[in-house]
Amino acid sequence: MAKIVFIDENLCIGCGKCTELCPREILYIDSAAKKCKVSDEAECDRLAGCQHICPTGAIRIR
Repeated sequence: MAKIVFIDENLCIGCGKCTELCPREILYIDSAAKKCKVSDEAECDRLAGCQHICPTGAIRIR
């Protein structure tokens, strides 16, 4: 499967805005790393709301 969700952990600040917006609830904040992670990339709807709401530009949807 081709990668759909790209998260730059160097840019992610763990704010959680993307997790609140995601309608499929596949994004979460890893409690240890304090960074956004993807639980099931195949469920991504590719609407890219998370990409647009991310304040640091850490998320890219392809």
